Amino acid sequence: MGRRGKKKTLQDAERYRQGLQLYCSGRAREAVGLLEELSDHGDLAGRLGRYYRGLSHRCLGVEALQAGRFDEAEAQFRAAITCIGRRADLTEYLCGIYARGGRFERCANELDRAVGQDSQCAETWRRLAQAQWQAGRREQAFMTLSQAVRRLGDRGVLLMQLGLFHAAEERFDEAVECLAQAARADCTRPETHTYLALAAAGAGDILQAVRSFQRAWALRPDDMTVALELAMAARAADQSGRGVVVRPPQSLQSPVADSHIRQLAAYVQSEPDFIDAFLALPTSGADRDLFRLLACVLRTALAEHPDYADLHHRASGVMLRLGRHEQAMDHAKRAVEINPRYVHALVHLARLCEKAGRRAEAVAHVEQAIRHGADWPDVHCLAGDLLARNAAPALARRHFIRAMELQTDYPRARRGLAALAA
Repeated sequence: MGRRGKKKTLQDAERYRQGLQLYCSGRAREAVGLLEELSDHGDLAGRLGRYYRGLSHRCLGVEALQAGRFDEAEAQFRAAITCIGRRADLTEYLCGIYARGGRFERCANELDRAVGQDSQCAETWRRLAQAQWQAGRREQAFMTLSQAVRRLGDRGVLLMQLGLFHAAEERFDEAVECLAQAARADCTRPETHTYLALAAAGAGDILQAVRSFQRAWALRPDDMTVALELAMAARAADQSGRGVVVRPPQSLQSPVADSHIRQLAAYVQSEPDFIDAFLALPTSGADRDLFRLLACVLRTALAEHPDYADLHHRASGVMLRLGRHEQAMDHAKRAVEINPRYVHALVHLARLCEKAGRRAEAVAHVEQAIRHGADWPDVHCLAGDLLARNAAPALARRHFIRAMELQTDYPRARRGLAALAA
């Protein structure tokens, strides 16, 4: 590098240092002006300058948003995206600007781009459908949710939104069907049970309304609105000659001898990640006592809700940690029977079948998971490994190649392809 080139590099580095100092001291507008001259440089100082220029635009966007200058905020966030690419928070900001300004068409367009870049996020699909609905594109909103369910499987948040759209058009039978599916797919979301109760009342099924209001209240005991709605539904059932028994949430009842286990069971139903956190721990000497307690908690929860797929799925994981392979298999099968599109349960069942030497069954389960949305590198590699050992090299190669398409140079897929070629 000549003397002139070295001098320019030093100047760029100094400009970057000054721009970063301005950004860190809260002088974002000055930072933008100083760093702009580095934006088209391909060296390290140029790339870092572009990054912090993007963050400076974001700061200015937040400032404009808080001041109610929505047009300026939009321009700043767009400039930030141009500098550093799409970020989830920037998309959120843009959509917030459009929604606050009633510009649902532009909000839908922004979310449509977000879905194209991350098609695995159920919440983004849902928000896209909501924006389309608010923009008057109701048929397209239905189509968006149907497409999302085909791609991602029976996600509770998608089915719940589909049910709400049906209810908004007073198609209460269809609403009940979708919301009941949503409640089975995600039994821990109180609003799903509340919406199901309201839709059931609209469809004239007052007993279903009582059951669903009661479930919502159990998940959210401090919600007095749900308690009031439950009381009204129970009174309507009683006046129509169909007596019901209403049970208050466990936390509002008198304590009993096994209250701790029951409280944990109620907690597990509302916070399923509680079990997942323990299952993710490495094995230790405390496993026996810990997972025996969790098995007891899940048994209590399943006694009240035997048709909840996620409880069976987590019970299978707990039984596996206890070395009770047959019981783990039984719970995994039951989870898949209840919800045949439950991809995590299908993959788990495939791995259990693989351990039991039942490779043909394992292949069937993992391929079913992929069909219902588990288009993920590790799942394709699992399918490839199983098929390779099951004397189906051509099919195995196809899965390893798909894993590489999803994640370039995925080591496990590369090893699988190399083993097939050997």
